[in-house]
Amino acid sequence: MMATLNLSDLAPFALLQLDARRRIEAANTEAQMVLGHSESTLRGKALSEFVFHDSPLFELLDRVYDQEGDVSAHGVAVSGPAIAGNRLYDVKLRPISPNGAILVISESPARDPAGGAVGISGFGRILGHEVKNPLAGISGAAQLLLRSANEEQAPLLDIIRSEAHRIERLVSRLSAFELFSSPRRDRFNIHELLDKVLIAEEAAHGGAIRLRRAYDPSLPEILGDEDHLHEAFQNIVRNAAEAASESDGGGQVTLQTAFETGFAFSKTRNAKRLQRAIRVTIEDNGKGIPPRQREQMFDMFSSTKAGGRGLGLSVVSEVVAAHEGRIKVESRPGQTRFSVFLPMKQDQRP
Repeated sequence: MMATLNLSDLAPFALLQLDARRRIEAANTEAQMVLGHSESTLRGKALSEFVFHDSPLFELLDRVYDQEGDVSAHGVAVSGPAIAGNRLYDVKLRPISPNGAILVISESPARDPAGGAVGISGFGRILGHEVKNPLAGISGAAQLLLRSANEEQAPLLDIIRSEAHRIERLVSRLSAFELFSSPRRDRFNIHELLDKVLIAEEAAHGGAIRLRRAYDPSLPEILGDEDHLHEAFQNIVRNAAEAASESDGGGQVTLQTAFETGFAFSKTRNAKRLQRAIRVTIEDNGKGIPPRQREQMFDMFSSTKAGGRGLGLSVVSEVVAAHEGRIKVESRPGQTRFSVFLPMKQDQRP
């Protein structure tokens, strides 16, 4: 009699099934090779017996069990007593009923050029530690100053405290390998988010640039990652404000929100169906963006500013793509428009 073919054993990646207590219930051939033990040895044992406790893998598992949603991360260091070397892996996790999880581990194509055990995961931990410590001091100092602040100082100190908390929260997520390509989705008011961006930008430029609002008050709450979208819109607005500051006739940036009907998101599953979208447009009256620069402006490390690192617009592109949205750029001398289209889900109503 011919033996039944186990398709999971043909998969070119490690596949593990975990129960509610993170014990291994099943492991395909590739998983056995990664962990360095046979399935008979792995079955019924806790994953922590084969993977060191300080692995970021367990932080990702915490998110799966707490949020009951899919989680993915790139460049995760996985090491253990029988795991060969210190390699970086792409990791995907999915909750299954009852209270278990499927863990997929595949070798990351992107290697750390410096090699070693630190890699992306080590950088994330260093980033979290080195940035969060001074942020805590900044936030605490702002809180103390608020106690004796006058009416003019209080709003500015509140901006400092709010921005410090937001950056600390964002860094915590990044250091736990929550990349911009893996957004959390909650409901929030897009106009409240944009107001926070504008208030911070107004404070940064000291009133030298006119920042205008042209909001559609009928827009519903949107479903998305507020921290990630805040970062994206702040990058666009900051670039617009810097461009407007070079205008001869007085710098101006306008934020407009509106419904967009009959918009096609070509890479979605319903590619042939026209959808409704929420459009956020950031317009400035700067000198414009030359066509050649426009073609590469969303590439990482592409920058037209002196001393720029070219990360801002690459973040914008990744965040918008992760929200299944699109970006449209129109530019000529005296007018540049960045329009971000975010698709409305079926349960969103005006």
